[in-house]
Amino acid sequence: MSRIVREVMTTDVLSIGPESSVKEVARLMVARGVSALPVVEDDRVVGIVSETDLVRHGEFVSEGPEDEDDRVPLQTRLRRGLGAAGSVQDRTRTESAVGLMTRKVVTTGPEETVVAVARAMERHDLKQLPVVDERGRLMGMISRRDLLRVFVRPDEDIARDIGTALAAVPAWLDAGRIRFQVDDGAVTIEGRLEHRSHCAVITQLIHTVDGVVGLHSKLTWNVDDMLPPRTP
Repeated sequence: MSRIVREVMTTDVLSIGPESSVKEVARLMVARGVSALPVVEDDRVVGIVSETDLVRHGEFVSEGPEDEDDRVPLQTRLRRGLGAAGSVQDRTRTESAVGLMTRKVVTTGPEETVVAVARAMERHDLKQLPVVDERGRLMGMISRRDLLRVFVRPDEDIARDIGTALAAVPAWLDAGRIRFQVDDGAVTIEGRLEHRSHCAVITQLIHTVDGVVGLHSKLTWNVDDMLPPRTP
């Protein structure tokens, strides 16, 4: 079945305070190889600073051609800015994270499914999300990399979880009639069930298994109980 955030999130999380200097934030991002840092005050997440926030700040923009920045990785630009002498370092030292951070932070809870988190990241175009408890206290971070470890799974593991899921369904679904195989995350199922609605339940169930990237159903049925009622 679908895994939850608590099972895959990173708990060794580095956070910063609102008064952390811009230079220090950049240094921490480069040292830890992360793309964002949560801003914590009184144990609660009050904002987040990303690589993009720092680059937009203007201190880490390259001095090359105007279109060069589009080709230079953000982490590289941060390293360049940290290595610059004089005025850049002086300016970044006097400014703080509170002036850069995004205050309306998209967060998730530890019991949320990884599927829901993946959709939230896609919807908001984010690379990672802070994981908070019911009081808004930081518990960890979950990134696209964490999600990839879930979705890029061996076929054997996916097949095992599908088998476990099918074994747990009610007997009236006749899941024992179903045969399936997994190939690079794509699942093919076949068999004949009593009702068409039973087939729909089975396919929806398999879609919830982590690592399933596609489903080809060859299921057939004896009774189509999903036809619209006839008009007299």
